Amino acid sequence: MSDASELTRQQAKRRPRFDYRNQSHLSAHAGKLAPAQPIPDHPLIPKTAPAMISSPDGLMELIDHIRSVGRFAYDSEFIGEMSYLPKLCLIQVATAQRVALVDSLAELDLTEFWKLIADASIEKVVHCGQQDLEPIFRHLSQPPARVFDTQVAAGFIGLAYPVGLSKLVRELTGVHLGKGFTFTHWDQRPLSNVQIRYAADDVRYLPAVREAIGKRLEALGHLGWVEEECAGLCDPSLYRMDEAADFMRIRGANALSPQGLAVLRELYVWRESAARAQDSPPRSYLRDEVLVELSRKPLTAVEGLSKVRGLPRPVEISEGVNMVAATQRGLAVLEAQRPAAKQTEETPTERFGIDSLWAMVQAWCAGQGVDPALVSSRQEIARLYREVGAQGSPAEDGRLMRGWRGQLIGKRLREFLGGGSFIQLGWKKGALRSSNGMRG
Repeated sequence: MSDASELTRQQAKRRPRFDYRNQSHLSAHAGKLAPAQPIPDHPLIPKTAPAMISSPDGLMELIDHIRSVGRFAYDSEFIGEMSYLPKLCLIQVATAQRVALVDSLAELDLTEFWKLIADASIEKVVHCGQQDLEPIFRHLSQPPARVFDTQVAAGFIGLAYPVGLSKLVRELTGVHLGKGFTFTHWDQRPLSNVQIRYAADDVRYLPAVREAIGKRLEALGHLGWVEEECAGLCDPSLYRMDEAADFMRIRGANALSPQGLAVLRELYVWRESAARAQDSPPRSYLRDEVLVELSRKPLTAVEGLSKVRGLPRPVEISEGVNMVAATQRGLAVLEAQRPAAKQTEETPTERFGIDSLWAMVQAWCAGQGVDPALVSSRQEIARLYREVGAQGSPAEDGRLMRGWRGQLIGKRLREFLGGGSFIQLGWKKGALRSSNGMRG
């Protein structure tokens, strides 16, 4: 089968998602390309045109350059809706001196580049970079190291989290990048001028953004907090699949009974295997809602599958026997070994108390220049509220009591909940300011 025929077959199989990408691609290329803004004079913003790297010698020269400067901006473009693993199409790199686009479809050996990402002596500047970092673990079985995520860091200097790259670049450099350009055919060659421009802009300004954020972090004393939080992006557990536990992330899982969860776990493992064999994204192969419905109303005979709404006929025909076998394995799990969702219905009094405590945490964090969304969530505060109700104080080893969160909110929260302190709020220069006082 030719490459063109194979592409057509895959496109037909995942038609809705392909159509969306295709429409986005055509729309972006149909209009007149907006004129690029002049690149400002800044020692960390390179003005050179991006170089396309498609040869082994060019790649090694780029790697040597990166090692000589010790820091670089990194991004990647991939297509995720057509295959089980995302198809890596392009790697973008920028230093203060140059911008380069590595053609990852040019049959290059990228091992040495992945080693850069895992090298703790070199800082990698990314923006919302977790998905861009995943290939390193997959190809090297090593986690990334020394990552600085500008989206994360921005939330520690009084900016909203999460924030898009274009808004952050405009805020800190004054450059307007315009509309993003994610859904396009990054696997086409040659890349169009508009694709090259947008790909280059995704990294061109990151070194300057990193410097601007770094200065504010130093002034606030938050640099160590950012380094600790970004180190979490290097945790191997983020990139290691755990099918036996990941099923709980499916929306609707928490509403299932323990028996239903046992069935869902087996169906989830089956779907991963079947999707991998078909080289299809699991959720495209079979939607989450169908898995949840099959877990809520388990079927023990293939004949019943024809009545399941949303179950594709080809999947029913080719995998029906395996689906029923997975269901039966889930039903056979002993009651004591079944997973259980943590469901707690809040009373009106609890809801008010939890909301009040969450409001306090949000106000304190915002007043310290840290976006509350980086610190905690209402769900976590609800658990803490119940801990206090059950044992009189938060657990010593709770997440909010450790690391930078402990320094920011943990000690104060413990004192506040113990009735020994109060918080004060003020407004200064258009922002909330918080401080605490001790009760006499």
